[in-house]
Amino acid sequence: MPLFPGHIQVTAVGKLSAKHWLAAQDDYAKRLRRYVDLQLVEVKDVVGRGQPDVVAMQKEGEQLLKAAAGVNRLVLLSPDGAVMSSPALAQWLQKQLEIYGRIAFLIGGPVGFSEEVIAASHDQIALSPLTFTHELARVILLEQLYRAFTIRNNEKYHK
Repeated sequence: MPLFPGHIQVTAVGKLSAKHWLAAQDDYAKRLRRYVDLQLVEVKDVVGRGQPDVVAMQKEGEQLLKAAAGVNRLVLLSPDGAVMSSPALAQWLQKQLEIYGRIAFLIGGPVGFSEEVIAASHDQIALSPLTFTHELARVILLEQLYRAFTIRNNEKYHK
C-alpha cells in the first residue's frame, strides 16, 4: 500500500521503444509505487506522419487532455516552467497531492503543446533549462519524483 495519499499520472506523447529507456522507466515506476499510486499513460505521436506540425500538435494535445481527464491538476513539463531544486519539488509535490489528490504530469512531443493544452494546465515545471528527448525527459521526471518521495520520507537515496 502506498505511503502517501493521492495519485500521479505521467502522460506522454510517444512510446518508449528502446530497452534501456523501458528498463529505466520500469525501475523508477516500481520504486515510486511504494510511495504513491502511479499510472503511466502513452498517447500516439502524430508529428512526422504527413500532417503539418500545427495539426499534429493539435491532435496530440487532444489525446493528452483526454487521457488526463480524470485528474484534478495538470502540470506541463516545459522549458518555460518553474525551475525547482529537488527539495523544493518534494515540498511542492506533497502539497499538490494533499490539496488536489490526482495530478498529471504531461510530456509533449517534439513540437510541444497546443494552445488548448497550455490553457488547460494549472502549472508548468522545467526539469532543466536544457532540452531533452521525450524518452529522457520521462526517465528524469520519474527519477525526480522518486527522489522527492525519498526526501519527504527522510530516506538515504537523495543524500
